[in-house]
Amino acid sequence: MNRSEVRRLRVFDLEQVRHHQDGQEWIPHWHDEWSFGAVVEGECRSSVAGRSILARAGDLIAIAPGIVHTGALTAHSNSASVLVMMLYVPVGWVEQTGLTGPACSGLTRAPALASEARHLCSPEAAQAWLRQAVPALARALRPQPSAASEAVPSEAVRALLGRVQSAVLGGEQTVAGLAIRCNVSRERIHRVLTQWIGMAPADYLRAVRLHRAKQMVLSGESVAAVAADCGFADQAHFTRWFRRTFGYTPGDLVQASLQQATALPGQRH
Repeated sequence: MNRSEVRRLRVFDLEQVRHHQDGQEWIPHWHDEWSFGAVVEGECRSSVAGRSILARAGDLIAIAPGIVHTGALTAHSNSASVLVMMLYVPVGWVEQTGLTGPACSGLTRAPALASEARHLCSPEAAQAWLRQAVPALARALRPQPSAASEAVPSEAVRALLGRVQSAVLGGEQTVAGLAIRCNVSRERIHRVLTQWIGMAPADYLRAVRLHRAKQMVLSGESVAAVAADCGFADQAHFTRWFRRTFGYTPGDLVQASLQQATALPGQRH
């Protein structure tokens, strides 16, 4: 198999993805959930909120909800294999379980826990693993003394970001249209999005469309309809970008949802 495997695990609507394709890359994107995972084999080079991170076999990874990131997988020089296991965990589960999430995104060394991630195959196993991995990441990724001095957007920038978000949620899909609806120049849009979101406007708009498309696929809409509604030229074009972003195709996600529904008839997924 040359693409990632996605499964929908019931209990707390956990999404588990096993990435094992050497050379696989992800364009800028984000998740509404916490992203917790482990590099079991190989390496993962990422950009998280504009900061470069290299995760090697034996590392645990945490990416906070809403944080823009990219990634690329490579096999280690001593091995032809690569395996990164990721769990996308709703914020509510972390809170309800009494765990404290990490103060920021990042990684920590934990070879034993990373190795155990290879064998996660049930909701119970995933939860047990998370109860160990989340505290380990929280201990390693504590607030930094310099955090208070970090730059924060001005009121004008926050207002513009709010208008950008409203325009995108309203269906705007072009940079020119975004500038018109926000009543600023395209250059201003580019500067603000690049500095405060870490993405060029065109990348941001595409990522928003793909993020919306994933939710539509999960809600049961057909892949062809989602491709058209989200502004892609055709289903093949949509599928290529979806796979580049999430590591698996819309069809893979549909199949995972159907398998979950079949295993637990009558329950929400």
